[in-house]
Amino acid sequence: MKLQQKTGLVSVQCDKWASTSHAKTADSSNPTHRPTAPPKEHVPTYAERVAEIKEKNKQAIDAYKAALAQRSDHYRTGECVFTAGGPFSSQNCSMPTKPNLINIPDPPKGSPRPTEPMLPPEQAAYLAIATKLRIDASSVGIGPDPDLSRWKMAVVGHSYWLWADGPTHIGPVSDSASGRTVTLNATLSSVTFDMGDGHTVGCKGAGTPYPGDKKGLHAKSPTCGYTYQRTSAHHAGGTYPVRATTYWSVAYTAPDGSGVIPIVLSSQRQLEVGELQTVITH
Repeated sequence: MKLQQKTGLVSVQCDKWASTSHAKTADSSNPTHRPTAPPKEHVPTYAERVAEIKEKNKQAIDAYKAALAQRSDHYRTGECVFTAGGPFSSQNCSMPTKPNLINIPDPPKGSPRPTEPMLPPEQAAYLAIATKLRIDASSVGIGPDPDLSRWKMAVVGHSYWLWADGPTHIGPVSDSASGRTVTLNATLSSVTFDMGDGHTVGCKGAGTPYPGDKKGLHAKSPTCGYTYQRTSAHHAGGTYPVRATTYWSVAYTAPDGSGVIPIVLSSQRQLEVGELQTVITH
C-alpha cells in the first residue's frame, strides 16, 4: 500500500514535469514569442544638427556675456584695479576667454544652406567684442602733474584737473563671423574718481585734460576737478590711492537689430598730498 502511494506520487510529479516541458517546447516553437529587435538609433536630420549647434553656440556666448559683466562689476567695486606699470590685483581683470563656437557644417548634397545667421544681433555683438574690440583702462590724469612740480606732490588747497587719460572713442569695428555683419562703436560716457580721502568725483565724459600752461595752476577745470583739504600723511604709506573708473557704452548695429552693451574699467595711481607752510624770515 505504501509502495503504491509513492509510485502514484512519482507518477503525478512526472506528469506535471512532462506537461510543463511540453508547454515550454511549444512556446519556443511559436514565432509570436520571438524577442523583438531593439529600436533603431535616431539619426538627427541636418536641420536638427544645425539647431543643436546653434543652441551650443548660444550657451557659449551667454557664458562670455556673464563673465564680461562679472569683470565690469569687479572694476566698478574696486576689487579689480589696474595700476599703470604694475600687475593686476588679485581678481582676474583680463578679458574673458573668447567663446569657442562650432561652425555650421555643409548641408547634404543638393540641399540649400541655412539662410538664417548663426547668432542673433546681440550675441553677434558680443562675439565681435571678444574677437575685434580692445578697450584698455584709462590712466588717472591729474594736472598740474604733481610728479613734475617742485614739491613732487599734490598740495592741499590747490585745484587739480581730473580726466581719464586715454582714448575716448573706439570704432567703427565690424565683424561678420556670426553670419551677419555687426558694427561696434565704443564711447567713454563717464568717469568716477575715488580720490582716496573718502570723497568721489563724478564727471560726464572723460573730463578735460590739463592745458599745461602756468595760467591753469590756479584755475579750476571746466568739467572735472578736485581740491584736497587734508594731507595724505595720515594715510597708509603716506599716499592716497586715486582710482579712475571709466564707463563705456558699446553701441552695436546690425541689419536686423541694434543696442548698447556696457563695459566698466578702472585704474589707479598713488598720490602724495602735502601742505605748504610759509616761513617768515627777518
